[in-house]
Amino acid sequence: MKKIFVLLVLATSFFIANSAFSPSEKQNFTIITERQESRLREFTTQVSQLKSLLEHNNGQKDIQLQFLKVRTAFKRWEYLGEFLDPVLVKDKINGAPLFRLERNTFGLNITRPNGLQALDELLFADSINTNEALPVVSELSDVLNELIKVRYPIYDRIVLEAARTELIRLFSLGLTGFDVPASGRSVADAVVVLQSIQEDLKLYQVGFASINSPHADVLYSRLFGSIQYLQGHQNFDSLNRLYVLKEFINPIFKEINYFHQASGIETINEVSAFLPPLNLNVDNIFSPALIDDSKYIGLPKKLNTPQLVSLGRTLFFDPVLSSNNQRSCAGCHDPSKAFSDGNIKSIAMNYEGTVDRNAPTLINCVYSEKFFHDLRAEALEDQIEHVVVSRKEFNTSVFEILSKLQSSKEYQDLFDNCFDKDNKGNNISNQNVSFAIAAYVSSLKSMNSPFDRYVRGESKSLDPSVERGFNLFMGKAACGTCHYAPLFNGTVPPRFEESESEVLGVPENPYTAIVSLDKDLGRGVAKLKDQTSFYMNSFKTPTIRNIALTGPYMHNGSYRTLEDVMDFYNHGGGRGIGLDVPTQTLSSDSLHLSPSEIKDIINFMQSLTDTTGLCSKPSSLPRFAQHPEWNKRKIGGAY
Repeated sequence: MKKIFVLLVLATSFFIANSAFSPSEKQNFTIITERQESRLREFTTQVSQLKSLLEHNNGQKDIQLQFLKVRTAFKRWEYLGEFLDPVLVKDKINGAPLFRLERNTFGLNITRPNGLQALDELLFADSINTNEALPVVSELSDVLNELIKVRYPIYDRIVLEAARTELIRLFSLGLTGFDVPASGRSVADAVVVLQSIQEDLKLYQVGFASINSPHADVLYSRLFGSIQYLQGHQNFDSLNRLYVLKEFINPIFKEINYFHQASGIETINEVSAFLPPLNLNVDNIFSPALIDDSKYIGLPKKLNTPQLVSLGRTLFFDPVLSSNNQRSCAGCHDPSKAFSDGNIKSIAMNYEGTVDRNAPTLINCVYSEKFFHDLRAEALEDQIEHVVVSRKEFNTSVFEILSKLQSSKEYQDLFDNCFDKDNKGNNISNQNVSFAIAAYVSSLKSMNSPFDRYVRGESKSLDPSVERGFNLFMGKAACGTCHYAPLFNGTVPPRFEESESEVLGVPENPYTAIVSLDKDLGRGVAKLKDQTSFYMNSFKTPTIRNIALTGPYMHNGSYRTLEDVMDFYNHGGGRGIGLDVPTQTLSSDSLHLSPSEIKDIINFMQSLTDTTGLCSKPSSLPRFAQHPEWNKRKIGGAY
């Protein structure tokens, strides 16, 4: 069992003088450590009782009621338990109910669905299959019985950071129904989570009020208000999630952060060099700074300068990188189309057909664990090599590109200005070319759309249709269970460390009389490690930010309009329209969305459009004295 050790947080003299940190009473970390251990024991007990009911073949209603008690106990424990050991919780306690590959192992070691989400599906099916459910409960019981032997000291820093992390999880995963695929328990679960956070933060109430009473009043009143509101609005489909976000989640998140910063309690940045992409030192979960993009690229921070971004932009728009000096990265990633190209599939080299897939937007693509539709590239800077050697794209080699660039004095000067000043004339290398392009692509970030500005309180009004669409997207339509807020892509909150793919059953051409499944197997054949049945026809979940500009849609560009895409989802994906897709991860049930609801969802997605400041091109390209014919090449290429 993995153990997590944390450093003791030393209270400042200011806080020692206050009753919240009074030495005459138990310190907060002792109280909360004991409280969390009690929560774990209750969770373990409820799982044991569920196991007993299954072993004795009790009735379905009794089993379901006991499972809801299990979930209540889990949610009381979750915010601290998941923060202390997120891998354990994901792999053994509350992971998605899907087959998956074990991490960091050789071969295809497949893990069957386990934990609470798998039980949610099994126990709330039309009938309970005890032979399937009992092994899952038994494994969960064994995990908890081992976990109970581990002591996790819980200090003030952990409480405050775990609470903020949980607010992201609660909103992005909890209130969308992500971890209750069958029971519909999500709103009630959110109440339990907030009650647990409220109970623990009460220990800090006097100390917080001493720092700034108005801030303390906001925090505790919003915590109380969020619980009251959710208790009075239990209907999943009608819950106004935008109201919850603006009136409760963001204000609570902000005030806990204020208290943490003002208190002098150390932060995770001060005690660990191994940080997740999640940045808790912001005031809003829709802040552009919530996620640290540098965690997704291998480019050293000290090299990621404006000069390197400028060099990367020049390389991105320079067709000299291709074998025929006519094709650049911008040929398939046009800034005016949010760095897609408007084609079903991009034009291939020398106009010889098309490439294999639709060109995705590059805006916000940096926020990913892996890259390309099939997740075959492990890092952003690895992508260029795949394009370089592709016969349909650049049809060249790294050595040929370096030879070209090294023959340009202007390019030499540009590289020397960005890299080792003692290595003048020799800075044009494969790594540095990749770094430059990665720096530019990673600069293409968009978190300032009309919707973002409204959520952050920077604008005062929002079209009612957009509000309805957001609530549908995050609720009834279940879009938010794959396109996670706030990025609205498949990078999983709250730590944003893993990028997901989905099997949707996308047809080859949905507009023909007889529709057939697209033959592209995607992730299932991209890498040896992923060559397993449940990754066949699986593709990366893209962002829906700037979706108004990036049609046609899907990995194969098969859908012409957003209305057609929504109709596909509304019918339950490939299986819902009658295709044979046994490993489809999208529910095949109809969403029962009306035409007006679909229109509202599209209006919401279109409100996420934002390319401001991202579309500039270089004014000129470096010259080649020895190849004057190359100096006539077009910025962005000929096609």
